[in-house]
Amino acid sequence: MGEILGLPEWVAKTGFVIAFVAIVFGMAGLSIRKAHARVAARRPNPTEAEFLAMMAQDCSPEAARFVWAQALFYVEPRLTPHPDDHLQHDLYIDDGDIEMDWISDWADQLGIPENDLPEWPHDWPLTVRNFARWCDLARSNAGG
Repeated sequence: MGEILGLPEWVAKTGFVIAFVAIVFGMAGLSIRKAHARVAARRPNPTEAEFLAMMAQDCSPEAARFVWAQALFYVEPRLTPHPDDHLQHDLYIDDGDIEMDWISDWADQLGIPENDLPEWPHDWPLTVRNFARWCDLARSNAGG
């Protein structure tokens, strides 16, 4: 392939790989934007104060603020988190980010090792509301 373009073979292969990766990332970004647009069309985009009020009966203000900040990082400026959003299906947040970053950050905030956090209740869907409820379970297990 490099000979056709008049380039060394390794340069042509590297260029091909970079172009392929750029196309894949571009398509993924477009897909996420479209998904967020569908979510925004079917439900309101609460402000932070509205979100905290919606979450008040389900969890502590600390857990609600934590989940707000974590989810907002992934969805702004197109969306704001809503308590009923599924973290993966609606907000398109990768489960690896949730399992590694969010859980680690919450354990750090509580000042406990990740191993001391409770298991996720198997019958709970992975919604924003349920993640905040789980954060409070972790807090109560940690004695906080």
